[in-house]
Amino acid sequence: EGSLPVYDFWAVGVNCCSSTRPDFECGEYSNPKARAGLRLLSADDRPHFKLAVQSAEATFNLRAAHPLFFEWVEDPVNELTKRRSQGYQFFLFCMLAHFSLSVAGVTASIFKYAQLD
Repeated sequence: EGSLPVYDFWAVGVNCCSSTRPDFECGEYSNPKARAGLRLLSADDRPHFKLAVQSAEATFNLRAAHPLFFEWVEDPVNELTKRRSQGYQFFLFCMLAHFSLSVAGVTASIFKYAQLD
């Protein structure tokens, strides 16, 4: 059996593994059509994932020179489209909230200065 010299691609997630058996149940792990991954760019969990890679290197005598972390998904294009849509919705909400607060501030200022006359 040949083994890879370096393991740099890692499917990751939070609360996916049990401590009693070797398993991985994150993302779309149970979906037989899931054959792709989205690269994890968030830095929040990266130190924990690197620690898990170091543990795997020590336990299984592996080498991971530059580990890259991925979320397991069926359709990465669809997932990106959903995330882009959520981003636009958040942007529009924030823009409207800022506009509303600006209008309220200008209105309050107008009434305040109108009372000074």
